[in-house]
Amino acid sequence: MRSDFQGSWLSVLIVWGTIVLSCMGVTNTVQAVQDEADKADKQRMLAQYEAAMADGKKAKAIKYVVDYSEKAYGENSPVAVKLMHRYGNVLYDNGDFRKATGVLRDTLKRSIAAHGKSGGSAFEINMNIGFAYSQWHPSLSRRTRYFNRGLEILRERGQHESIAYVTTLVNIITNMMENDGLKGDYSSTIRENLGGMDDFDTFSMEHEYYNSFPKAEKYVLEAVELAKKLENVDEYLSSKIAIAQAKLNVMKTVDLAAVPMGVDGYISGGTEKDNYNREEERLLSAIQDLSQDIEKNQLFVTLANKVRMDIAWMSKDKSRMATMCESGTLNDAGDYPSDRLFDVMEDGTVVAPTFNFRVPRNIFKPRITRGEQKKDRNGMLVRKPHFSPVCIDGRLMAALLNAPMVSVEEVER
Repeated sequence: MRSDFQGSWLSVLIVWGTIVLSCMGVTNTVQAVQDEADKADKQRMLAQYEAAMADGKKAKAIKYVVDYSEKAYGENSPVAVKLMHRYGNVLYDNGDFRKATGVLRDTLKRSIAAHGKSGGSAFEINMNIGFAYSQWHPSLSRRTRYFNRGLEILRERGQHESIAYVTTLVNIITNMMENDGLKGDYSSTIRENLGGMDDFDTFSMEHEYYNSFPKAEKYVLEAVELAKKLENVDEYLSSKIAIAQAKLNVMKTVDLAAVPMGVDGYISGGTEKDNYNREEERLLSAIQDLSQDIEKNQLFVTLANKVRMDIAWMSKDKSRMATMCESGTLNDAGDYPSDRLFDVMEDGTVVAPTFNFRVPRNIFKPRITRGEQKKDRNGMLVRKPHFSPVCIDGRLMAALLNAPMVSVEEVER
């Protein structure tokens, strides 16, 4: 009986072993076929990548690698997330800001799945999304949502009182200043005046002017406070932050100076002058401090002098601007294409030789448009021509900003 049991059990083991070996053979065969397929996919991807790069299509090339990594490792794998982030940044560099925004937002979702809300490159991705939004979306809240999340991640990582954190604040401030998101606009309110002299109710229209400068000032003030705590790391940090603070205050003064009298937000010519003088002193103090190590701080000294040029420009102090150019304090040669550069006459009038017409001085200051502002077909606000002072090899010129080219019709309107 026992021998029969052993014989039957042995038969079962032999049969089972045969099945296992057979399955192993099939598995190995399937794996070999899969390996060949994976190898073919990889070779195809590399060929497509090289061809796209040879054609100068870097974004398309990286997209081939992204697609392959998603198939090979999974959409939420660390390598796929990293490549997707790279793809979004290349789209941004190519000027495809809307598409870059979408790709970077998808990258953030995948990064959270792979590394958690604050792990991996969460800080960089959030900041990149904010920068991408700033290039095409007029809403400040869209970009600051991601900027604030980036700052929050640094705080979570114990980097609040760090150069990295202050640098991030300055980058945010700079972005907000450079993309026209701070300038103001009007709001009108109909107010009911009850119980007049004849017991009749009357109505009056009240105009108010508002802007978004306080949103940027919040970041500046935080940077100023942190700079004091980090002087042992960078003794010139406070002076560097002071330059950003001065530039923001000058921009705010320019904006408020354009508000008509009688509208809430209006500032007088005296207040405007006082504001400019205060920021000029702040800049001179920063320059004096930074000049102790001019080789190390030359970039910041140049930035400070650019803001001083803005002050002189808005104050219509042409002689001071010309002196700064002649002294070699500033030189923007190569920073602007020739079709954006214009001559400045003795009286401060800007002349555009290419078109042979003169640009009136009042175009120097941003104009406030009553009612709804014009928008292009994409819903973006139409930017009006605006000039800033430029030094070219010791010669004072004007550089056209915010428009690819100015035309006679644009100026006459």
